[in-house]
Amino acid sequence: MSSISIKKGPIQLAGLLHMPATSSNAKLPAIVIVHPGGGVKEQTAGLYAKKLAQEGFVTVSYDASHQGESGGEPHFLEDPAARVSDVWSVVDYLEQQEYVDASKIGVLGICAGGGYAVAAAKADYRLKALATVSMVNIGDSARLGWYGDEPASKHVESLKMAAQQISAENKGAEMAAAPYVPPQLDDKTPADLREAHDYYLTPRAQHPRAENRMLFRSFPRVLTFDAFHLADVFLTQPTLLIAGEKAGSLWHTENLDKKIGGATKKVIVPNAAHMDFYDDEKYVNPAVKDISEFMKANLS
Repeated sequence: MSSISIKKGPIQLAGLLHMPATSSNAKLPAIVIVHPGGGVKEQTAGLYAKKLAQEGFVTVSYDASHQGESGGEPHFLEDPAARVSDVWSVVDYLEQQEYVDASKIGVLGICAGGGYAVAAAKADYRLKALATVSMVNIGDSARLGWYGDEPASKHVESLKMAAQQISAENKGAEMAAAPYVPPQLDDKTPADLREAHDYYLTPRAQHPRAENRMLFRSFPRVLTFDAFHLADVFLTQPTLLIAGEKAGSLWHTENLDKKIGGATKKVIVPNAAHMDFYDDEKYVNPAVKDISEFMKANLS
């Protein structure tokens, strides 16, 4: 593993490059790994990057624009457009590496990274195959709630509040932020988000650069974003969808599967929840095996 810097226009994305242990001079297939919302490259994205490198792939996990060690101001902005174009910048980087087979680049996204991977792949056919794990379309989740059963119309007030806050900040007020995962738990907190709290906010996977902060300036961008828009037309690449049977987020995977007329392969894992695929090797290792086999069969 080595640290890399990936040029994206006027900024640099901070990445981790994992190389397989091979003595061959042949060009290698590569996978771009997209981290969850609020995450950083050293967490679950880095775990998948390491394990997939052991399967023979060049892999890159990286911090999104405005997050982690990457450039982009203001920091802690969740900008879906930037998140999607981040993926393309990593592809740009990989295409320039002499050890990468540029005709064999895939993308893997986890949680919100899965939705961003979908949005990136449907617009960029340099990405030859797509895999998602515990996928979330962050726009749908913001609009409709974790279980997808809330009215989007209630967020008219959220947008009004965001507009007022942005105006205040433009006049000198301190930038306000909201948490990605609940910092406090109660009996109404969804089970998946309780697990997310444990993952991100305890020593289990807590990282000093994953501060659980999303600027209010993110709200207009996130609430009006749809990772799946036109996927039924433009997502033509082989697609692997992996999710847990008991995940409150499963509806995102099912929605995309239906929209594209059936994924190339869909794996719904019995008794698994959303966060099980982040660091529980009971679930991560089989997911890595599925992803590795799928990418080897479909990267061309």
